[in-house]
Amino acid sequence: MTAALAIDLGGTKVEAALIGADGTILPGTRGRAPMGETGAANPDAAAASIAAALRTAIDSPHWADVAAAGIGSAGPLNLPLGAISPINLVGLRDFPVVDVVRRVTGLDDVRLRLDGTCIALAELWLGAARGVRNAMVFVVSTGVGGGIISDGRVIAGATGNAGHLGQVIVDRVEGSAAAATVEELSS
Repeated sequence: MTAALAIDLGGTKVEAALIGADGTILPGTRGRAPMGETGAANPDAAAASIAAALRTAIDSPHWADVAAAGIGSAGPLNLPLGAISPINLVGLRDFPVVDVVRRVTGLDDVRLRLDGTCIALAELWLGAARGVRNAMVFVVSTGVGGGIISDGRVIAGATGNAGHLGQVIVDRVEGSAAAATVEELSS
């Protein structure tokens, strides 16, 4: 059986699990660690949180079946560098998350995508967008993000940041002094 390591890196936590070929979470492989203020401000603390979240999966008997890892992260992303600069994790500018995961896991095949893109892919594969040709998926968590499905395909864009809907600028709302992003307005 082939499995993949799935990693969700958000503003407040890191979560990871092994996923089977049918999309199910393999039992006993799910790990979680807080990102917290320290991780948000300090790359070494962030790397330690990632390693802690991955530990359960790595220690699982299913680990021998892992072929690759996928990271879904808040953006923006720098795909050529395998790095992230999440708006809500201000201390992690150009944080080399792909290198961190490679170092912790020993895996060569580690892919990075915007969290909203990952959610859109999951919805297209197994969820509410299954069989749908066009859709937009919104992520509302610590921040606001999204993913785009067009003509049955998930659109990531040249930089991997297509669908980063939380940073779309909205014209001045009545009663406000200036324009704001969707994320700022929803906070």
